Amino acid sequence: MASKTVVKRRLVLAALLLVSMVMLTWYFREPVGGMLHSTQRGGLRVIAPLESGISHVLDPFRDAYRWVESLFSAKGENDALREEVEQLRSEVVSQREIQSENERLRELLKFTDQPSYPRDYGTVPARVIGRTDSAWNATITINRGSDDGVAMGQTVVSGQGLVGQISAVTTNSSQVLLIIDHNSHVEAKIQSTDAAGTVVGSINGLLEMDFVEKNQKVEKNDTIVTSGTGRLFVKGVPIGVVEEAADQEIEYFKRISINPFVDFAKLEEVLVLIPPPGTDEIPLVEER
Repeated sequence: MASKTVVKRRLVLAALLLVSMVMLTWYFREPVGGMLHSTQRGGLRVIAPLESGISHVLDPFRDAYRWVESLFSAKGENDALREEVEQLRSEVVSQREIQSENERLRELLKFTDQPSYPRDYGTVPARVIGRTDSAWNATITINRGSDDGVAMGQTVVSGQGLVGQISAVTTNSSQVLLIIDHNSHVEAKIQSTDAAGTVVGSINGLLEMDFVEKNQKVEKNDTIVTSGTGRLFVKGVPIGVVEEAADQEIEYFKRISINPFVDFAKLEEVLVLIPPPGTDEIPLVEER
C-alpha cells in the first residue's frame, strides 16, 4: 500500500514537471500578444491592487520595527560613545596630572640651580604622603626615611622656598615640622638690608618676623630668607615676602607679617637637603 502511494506521488511530480516545461516552452516561443502573456498581464492587474493594499497595511509595522531597531542601535552606540568619552576624560585627567607633576618637579629641581643653594649639600626628593594641619600641629609626612639618608634636623624645601625641618624619622618615612607651626622658629634676614630677626609660626597658620629693631628699614614685598645662623636651617633659602610692617610704641621691635612663598595646602613634593659629613644641624624638636 505504501509503495503504491509513493509511485502515485512520483507520477504526479513527473506530470507537473512535464506540464511546467511545456508551459515555459510555450510562453517563451509565443508572441507578446499570445494567450499566456495576456493571462500574465491580467493576473498582474488583479494582484497589483492586492499587493498595494497589503503593503499599506504592513508599512506601519515595518516602520515600527525599523524604529525599534534604530532605537536599540542608537542606545548601543550611545553606550559605546559614553564609555569612550569616560575613557578619554580619564586619559585627559591623567595626562594633566602627569604634566602638572612634571612641572612641579622641574620647579623643585630649579632650587639646586639657585646661587643660594649650598653646593656641598645633596638632595633627596620626596613625596608628601600625609599631613596634619591643626591649630596646634602643622606637619607633613614624606615617603623618605633613614634608609635614604634622611635625619633629624635636616632642612626641607620646595621649588618655592622653605618648607620646614625634619622632626621625626623612621626607616622609610619622615615627619616635617612646617615653618607655619607655632613651635617653629627660623633665623632669618631681610635680603635687601640684611636686617636680622626670627620668623615664627603661629596657631593661625601665619608667619611673623620678630626681633627686628625699629630703626631697620622694612618695606612691603621685601624678601625674607634664612640667615643660616643657629645651625637650624641652610643659609639663603627663600621664606616669603613682607606683607605688613608696623611699629608699636610700647614694643622694642617691629611687628612684621610675612606671606610665605610655599602654598602649604597644595604641597605635594619636597626636597630634603642632605648636609656633608660632619655638619651639625640642630633639630627644632627633640627626638622622642
